[in-house]
Amino acid sequence: MAVRRIVVRVVATLAAAAVAVAGFLFIHGDFQRWKDESALDGACDGLLDRNVVRDVLGSGAVDVENTERAEMGLVRCEVQIDGGGSADIRVLDTAHVGEDRLDSLYTGAPGDTALSVPVGQGWTGLFGARPKHVVDPFGTDEAEDVTVSLVLGCADAGRTKGLSVTVETTLEKTLDDPANRPEFARIATSTAAKASTARRCGARLGQPVRSLGLPVNETEYRPLGTADGTCSGINPGQGVSVATETERGGAPYEVCRLADADLGMRYVLVASFGPYAQEEFADNQEYNGEDVPSPDTPAHDRRPGDRTGWTTAKCSDGPALFTLQAAEGQADEEHDKTVSASELAYEGIVLRTFAERSAKAHDCSAPGRP
Repeated sequence: MAVRRIVVRVVATLAAAAVAVAGFLFIHGDFQRWKDESALDGACDGLLDRNVVRDVLGSGAVDVENTERAEMGLVRCEVQIDGGGSADIRVLDTAHVGEDRLDSLYTGAPGDTALSVPVGQGWTGLFGARPKHVVDPFGTDEAEDVTVSLVLGCADAGRTKGLSVTVETTLEKTLDDPANRPEFARIATSTAAKASTARRCGARLGQPVRSLGLPVNETEYRPLGTADGTCSGINPGQGVSVATETERGGAPYEVCRLADADLGMRYVLVASFGPYAQEEFADNQEYNGEDVPSPDTPAHDRRPGDRTGWTTAKCSDGPALFTLQAAEGQADEEHDKTVSASELAYEGIVLRTFAERSAKAHDCSAPGRP
């Protein structure tokens, strides 16, 4: 009987220990889930959609770092999922654009080796990527750092006039597969929707992003006469014969690159709308730059000794800015000795053609002339 009682006690003790362990694991797991959900719900001032972030970045433990600069109208957070992806999210009140160079608007990857492309599908935004980097030095997997930046125009009745939502997402998914690309836009579009509601913006939102084109590599040039995107309508001349361009697609920032037959860069044309033009003007005023666009000079043709020509147009979200910048070597002292009147005249026609087409695509007024 004594042996039987000992066995019963051992079994009871083991059972109690098992129940305690199970209870601990249940409570611990439940606590971890609560902790992760709370972190995501509080990230970026509550502007993230927790379910979307989980779907995109993964189901592991969550690490969140919040940064808020209310005086600059900026909310920022970084979300890292253990065993999954990460996202750096910025939500900016565009009334503060130009006040903080550390968080300027997204235009493309560092160095601009590849042109960012429009998000489209009803969104005013850009889609770009950094060069790939290896996650595991002993492996072959490469992570993609991809940025989606959206601009929201708010209803006139709202206190906030505009918002910019920029999300850099890192995932171990290649952009070469078209099916993966929309994943990189989901956090940006869901955050834009929540920010519009929370800030009483009442912005007109786009559709769910079903497809995205690849950023345009600098080697993806084409004969200028066949250009049908941001370089459309510009005729070859003065040695210029090659173009690198993107679609327009409602992007708030457009680029057209022009080169000669040997692919030597000659000119870069840029169209900036809404907060992008606002930032350009603000930066130029802050640094008192010479030969740079100014709201006091609505249009300016490039002249010998200058590097930039520009013109402006009136749009519903403020003035738009269109610039032509000569490549290095095209505006130096040596070249200025040989630049011809016909070359400068061609540049003026190129700038006006680019500006007129871009302004029309954005429902702006006709650009001004010097």
